Amino acid sequence: MFRFESISVVYFLLLAVGASVAPVPFRRALRGGAASCAVALFIVGASRTLSSDVRVWFPLLYLPVGYWLPSMLTAAPGESRFEAWLRAHDEAWRRRMGALSPLAAGTLELAYLACYLVVPLAFVIVWALGTIEQMQQFWVAVLLAGFACYITLPWLVSRPPRMLNGGAVRRGVASFNVLLLRRVSHQFNTFPSGHVAVATAVALAVFPVSRLAGVILGFIAAGIAAGAAAGRYHYGIDVVVGAVVGIVAALAAL
Repeated sequence: MFRFESISVVYFLLLAVGASVAPVPFRRALRGGAASCAVALFIVGASRTLSSDVRVWFPLLYLPVGYWLPSMLTAAPGESRFEAWLRAHDEAWRRRMGALSPLAAGTLELAYLACYLVVPLAFVIVWALGTIEQMQQFWVAVLLAGFACYITLPWLVSRPPRMLNGGAVRRGVASFNVLLLRRVSHQFNTFPSGHVAVATAVALAVFPVSRLAGVILGFIAAGIAAGAAAGRYHYGIDVVVGAVVGIVAALAAL
């Protein structure tokens, strides 16, 4: 079994255990726990029956499934104490920041949009240029970063800041980002920011394979982080802690 498969099995089993204490109705917790166990069993089965050439692509599935399953164990929030704390800190730093120009705001919205492409694009680079060991290190870094952010969701519940007070009117790339999030997001705020953590881990994991690609992905990760905060997709604290999680995950993968 690859290291990233072991990490994935542990994550989904932890979700299954967490379902027993999740603050949701019993049937919903049961469905979430059963789904988590089923994914863990699938990973074990795949590791014993499929070739490594096939299995190295499966984390492209494990990561989004790992994002969605915790939402089954999460109660719809009002303003929790945790959300109020995030909001207060966010409002404090925003008061010190000037308004962005339309060009800067649009650029950061476009940068944030890259969060959906960065993982598959980066893995194709590692797959094409790297060794099987580097592919494993890539997925260890990415999955550790993502799972560390997703697993807190049922107990650290908050809404994205863009959804508070009815949300602001958005145009251009910003309106497309919001439309896309309505389709692909569970509408909870992950703490830390999974997008920032994963993008940071991706850039650091690709760097040993291709320095040029790693630097480019590093700039993209910085753009995703800035866009997440500026566009109110995440709280500022989410972004900072997410970047730290991504760095730690990349170091742990070595």
